[in-house]
Amino acid sequence: MEKTQNTSLMRGEIQPTCDDKLLWDTLMSALQFPTLTVADELGVFALLDKSPATASDVAKNLSLGARPTEALLGALTSLGYLVQHNKRFYLTEVSKNFLLPHSPYYWGGVFHLLRSSPASHSALLEALRKDKSTAYGDKDIWETHETNFEEARAFASFMHSQTITAAIGAAKRGNFEGVRHLLDVGGGSGAFCFPLVQHYSELHCTILDLPVVCKIAEEYIAQAGLQERIDTYVGDFFKQPFPSGYDAILFSNIFHDWSREKCLQLSQRSFEALPSGGRIYLHEILLSDTKDSPTVATLYSINMILATEGKQFTALELEQILTEAGFKDISVTQTSGYYSLISGRKP
Repeated sequence: MEKTQNTSLMRGEIQPTCDDKLLWDTLMSALQFPTLTVADELGVFALLDKSPATASDVAKNLSLGARPTEALLGALTSLGYLVQHNKRFYLTEVSKNFLLPHSPYYWGGVFHLLRSSPASHSALLEALRKDKSTAYGDKDIWETHETNFEEARAFASFMHSQTITAAIGAAKRGNFEGVRHLLDVGGGSGAFCFPLVQHYSELHCTILDLPVVCKIAEEYIAQAGLQERIDTYVGDFFKQPFPSGYDAILFSNIFHDWSREKCLQLSQRSFEALPSGGRIYLHEILLSDTKDSPTVATLYSINMILATEGKQFTALELEQILTEAGFKDISVTQTSGYYSLISGRKP
């Protein structure tokens, strides 16, 4: 059969019904992120922030050859991180906001963590077959962070970089009116709390996390000068009851780390800890109802297979979890980029 088919191919009797551009796009997409992290490490964006430059200027300043400089600048421009006018390269708005080390929204934490540990074919294949995280080998991701301070710091920086912009959107577009004391469960660096307390003058936030993470969070809080508005509470949110005295509980990028059963458990514990009228907030990148879009959310679920026991949820799935726990008046608000804020109220 194979010989007959190959002969027919050579004779032109069999032709594909479409081109293979999608495969090329997928193949080349594997180089997009390392191209960005290398440009970051080389200092391309910091250089062009000082002044737009030609390819030869960039090559000279970064001690690169003409051929690699041409390829690098061409790729960054095609991806939307640079724009070219009269042979000079300029930063785009996304680069000015997120790719300059002095920017408060710099994605450095993401770059520094992932450039040394990209997803591999073998790791993903094993994770899919075993339905078990392989990102940290045989170790549990959370136990690793609890016992290794540098690993915990790198992960906190990673989450801070990807959370802060979405948190600003949530503070502006979400409804936190009337909330006075908010418990941020698994709050990491406190990135979500910073814009909240700046936007709502009477709001106080507490970050509930493991001891090593609370120590890291306190560094971020002190650096921001927000010690009077944000504090920490050491605890394991699966092993210990949530502290009382809070009229809102937040889970930002937490539910996607866990199974539905554990998310329901967290919802029920929140319901028990909150007073009547208290609110729960979930901050997540949502899947469509058919679970096949947007692409970022579908691939984020692949990332969850690699790193945790969780997945990305649809809005309906999260609504069902909160309703089952007893919450009412469920709402979904798109906040920033791919993120949405899901909220519910305890009757």
